[in-house]
Amino acid sequence: MIDVEDAILSTKTARMSTMTKSIRLLLIEDNPDDATFIEEVLKLQDSYTTVDIARVSKLRDGLTWLAKASFDVVLLDLSLPDATSTNSVSRVLAQSPHAPIIVLTGLDDRETALEALKKGAQDYLIKDNISGDLLIRAIRYAVERRRAEHRARVRAAVEREDLIFTLANDLRVPHIGAMRAFDLLVKESLGPLNADQKNLLLKVKQSSHDVLHMLQNLVHLYRIEQSSQKIMAVPTDLNHLIKQVIEDWSYVAEENNITVKVQSDLTAPVLVDGTAFKRAVSNLIHNAIKFSFKDGLVNVTCRCEGNWLYLMVNDQGKGMSSTDQEKLFQRFWNDNDTMRHSNGSGVGLYVCRQIVEAHGGEINCISEEGKGTTITVRMLKAGSPN
Repeated sequence: MIDVEDAILSTKTARMSTMTKSIRLLLIEDNPDDATFIEEVLKLQDSYTTVDIARVSKLRDGLTWLAKASFDVVLLDLSLPDATSTNSVSRVLAQSPHAPIIVLTGLDDRETALEALKKGAQDYLIKDNISGDLLIRAIRYAVERRRAEHRARVRAAVEREDLIFTLANDLRVPHIGAMRAFDLLVKESLGPLNADQKNLLLKVKQSSHDVLHMLQNLVHLYRIEQSSQKIMAVPTDLNHLIKQVIEDWSYVAEENNITVKVQSDLTAPVLVDGTAFKRAVSNLIHNAIKFSFKDGLVNVTCRCEGNWLYLMVNDQGKGMSSTDQEKLFQRFWNDNDTMRHSNGSGVGLYVCRQIVEAHGGEINCISEEGKGTTITVRMLKAGSPN
């Protein structure tokens, strides 16, 4: 049993002087005396402006709290009625991977301590040896260590994305040059080719086109996230733009005998950023072709209702669940089983959404498993209202 009077006296005489922001703490402890001691110590601390404590006596109740709220630190007793030793550490981390855990135990067992640390605990305290200062210091170090890890992860993520952009942008240039060279060769501008040579060049050109498409999406994604999307709307022949996109992806359609049909009642140009909007349309049509069944049909429809423009791309492919539809336009999301609507990099439809919303429009999906998918873009014909 912890000596409450000695622990509180120690805390009063050696408080930390630096005040920092408040923290949220989850205490999972089934011994009421130990839980009361910890709460009393935390009331006296001055390391944080406030400490909000959620206290439970069973692991399952703690996991319920972690599922609905975030905590800066978890104090976890290893001797809980519904948990087995350090297995509780794994279960807490499975529910909340970024919450630092300080393990509390009445067992002076080095092996238990090492096992808890191996499973991801930040620190380990033996109840009979805990003083107020030791507990507060352990909490402070655990919180600050996790915050430092978070800052390091953020910096690493920024550096990683900078590297991806640099590589994607640098690789894009030679691929554009290669595409022009392939066009000259395939058109036999540099001399005649036999059938096998022409077929081989077409396959290499197609592979280069796929890589270029992915690189352009990554570059566009980086530019979107580094600065707000700037739209330069000009009168654009959307029918011609769609025709160009279909020609760009004709080789993908021909591989599986997929027919692409266009229905449009547009008779005049619309105000859009032609370059950006073509990127969005290209992603939509490429997805529909790529994930259609063999001998399938892709329908591209443009229609106007008042001042509203609707662009719909429908395929008759595998479709997807309602859960997948909710994630469809998220950054870097893809279905690991089918890579549905991922363009291989998981950024294609995220880029589409950013472009459409920058035009003042909206994009949504209707899909049914086994019956196909329809992506609909709705926007003002006059461009962004802003």
